[in-house]
Amino acid sequence: MSSATVESWGPNAGNHAAKAFYYARTPLLLVDISGVITDLNAACRELLGIDVAGCRNQHYTYLVDRLRAKIDGELLPPNGIANSYFKGLTGKTTSKTPPILETADLNISVVECCYRSDRFGPTRLRVTELPSIDTASGMCAGSLLSLEPHDIADPTALQTAIDRRLSHEVLWEVYAASYDRILPEMPFYQEVVKRHCTAMEPAPIRTVLDVGAGTGVPTLRLLDLGKRVTAVDINRAMLQKLYSKLDARQAERLAVIEDTAESLPHLPDASFDGVSVLLAFFDMADPLSALRETQRLLKPGGILIVTEPRACFNVDELMTAAEASLRAKGLLERLSADWKRIQSVAPFIRDTIRDIQARTTATPLVQHWNAEAIFEIMHQDGFSNLTFRESHLGNCATIMGQKRNSYPSKTG
Repeated sequence: MSSATVESWGPNAGNHAAKAFYYARTPLLLVDISGVITDLNAACRELLGIDVAGCRNQHYTYLVDRLRAKIDGELLPPNGIANSYFKGLTGKTTSKTPPILETADLNISVVECCYRSDRFGPTRLRVTELPSIDTASGMCAGSLLSLEPHDIADPTALQTAIDRRLSHEVLWEVYAASYDRILPEMPFYQEVVKRHCTAMEPAPIRTVLDVGAGTGVPTLRLLDLGKRVTAVDINRAMLQKLYSKLDARQAERLAVIEDTAESLPHLPDASFDGVSVLLAFFDMADPLSALRETQRLLKPGGILIVTEPRACFNVDELMTAAEASLRAKGLLERLSADWKRIQSVAPFIRDTIRDIQARTTATPLVQHWNAEAIFEIMHQDGFSNLTFRESHLGNCATIMGQKRNSYPSKTG
């Protein structure tokens, strides 16, 4: 888990080189000289899926251990930088000082292994490791690893999934640029943010998990209430917006996890007094698993508050109301560029919600995924003091309840 400092993103966060890494169609990992995975790109997350959850800012042995049962062969080149300077799989470096590489060490190291992907089937990976050199000092700063898939049963499926993921990331990057200027002007958004923060306000709630934190509107308010907050979001552009708004006092009480909330294995059970999920589940591949994770991470007696689209969700109604609100406030002309960006994302949101609501939840408790289903699941799981309140002009609903003394398994 990274602390909330700009350095967590690296000194060149947001520049073209960083984006080129993140949006590359080849799965890539960056490992620093201490053996910590400092970054992984969107294609790597798509290839490895839930198996790579929680690996960012962990020692690379964490990933090796998670993949051990699914890998035949070596994940890292045995003669590469990682195994040479990180003492194999001990998790310790040979020295705190980055090494100066000899000319003979400046080689590309390659190894192949077979990875059994849950989504794409058996895949032969060609793992290539290049030393990363600090040009100012000439010392080794770690390594770059590429995981190129070969001999995959359906290569088109993987590339289609990666392309879809990259398009998704770009779309939310566009959306993030206008999110903070448009949504805070919406009365229905202000209402639901206040509702979530009020739920987390009581003094016994000291630690809060904010799932789908986005640009951090609720996160910052929770920090101002004196809470210690862990913000989780998988979209880099949204989190960069969050970082840009932090002051030093807030940053001291914030931890940020750039990852899917469907699996947070590095966080222990019963870690948080409260969990807030504001319009996040609908954009996940497996929202039921994410809901189970929030239950696992919530302390007994803790409060879970979730706002999600209802079965009757109508994005056109919301967009009409939003435009009318901007016009009534005299903001429509000044924010016209931002409003056009929001409008461009609206069809995607509509289609995403339709898709997730059409899927079965893989649980006998409910048939489809929506706010009504979440209420039923929480009821079946024994949450007490359950409430169901409409939001977003009746298109969404907020469900809030108190956790019992145990939680159900992920299987539902």
